[in-house]
Amino acid sequence: MRSRETVCIAIPHDGSIDAQMTLDLVSLMRDRRTRIDSLQLAHGTGLLARTRNLIVKNFLDDSNADWLLMVDSDQSLPISAFDLLVESAHKDDRPVVAGLVFAAFYDNEVLRPVPAIYNIAPNGAMLPIDDYPKNELFQIDGSGTGCILVHRDVLVAIRAKATANQGTDWCWFFDGAIEGRWFSEDLLFCRKILALGFPIFCHTGAILGHHKQFWLDDRQHDHWKSANKI
Repeated sequence: MRSRETVCIAIPHDGSIDAQMTLDLVSLMRDRRTRIDSLQLAHGTGLLARTRNLIVKNFLDDSNADWLLMVDSDQSLPISAFDLLVESAHKDDRPVVAGLVFAAFYDNEVLRPVPAIYNIAPNGAMLPIDDYPKNELFQIDGSGTGCILVHRDVLVAIRAKATANQGTDWCWFFDGAIEGRWFSEDLLFCRKILALGFPIFCHTGAILGHHKQFWLDDRQHDHWKSANKI
């Protein structure tokens, strides 16, 4: 990212923000103030897609920042992760850069940590990348929106292709199906980005803890891979 470019940090929430995220935001606003143009807190208790669309609309219409960083309210955002994302991003070469966040699924009460970064399988499904390289920047096909940095031009390009049904304020996120397969709003957002010819990257050194009953990160995923010989 160029030295003069700035970031808007946007957080959807249901009325509360994790204490660790709050502390991390205070640190970022203190130590990276020249990088941060604005902070957007978007309250929503319904569909995430609606709140995420409002975030993008407000960013494009009201912010002067070059980049939008979407992060979730139940996570951490350490300065080290923020710096890696900023250093990795490039308006033309890497206009979308994701951090590494893990989702928690359970199979018969056994934790299955899932990295929220994906590649498209031959059958069209988007599969999580369990064998990701450690602390590297590499290209992917999709990411969750728990931590994703997007250049303004990408969002403007999606708006320019909005259908009359979507309108120009609701065109970025929706849940739906492609060829009979259901996709969540974050993965359909990534499919839109790819369809317009923009590449998506992830830096696996930019790890954001995810607050469940415990802090979920790469340590649990490494343990799961070892136990399953992956």
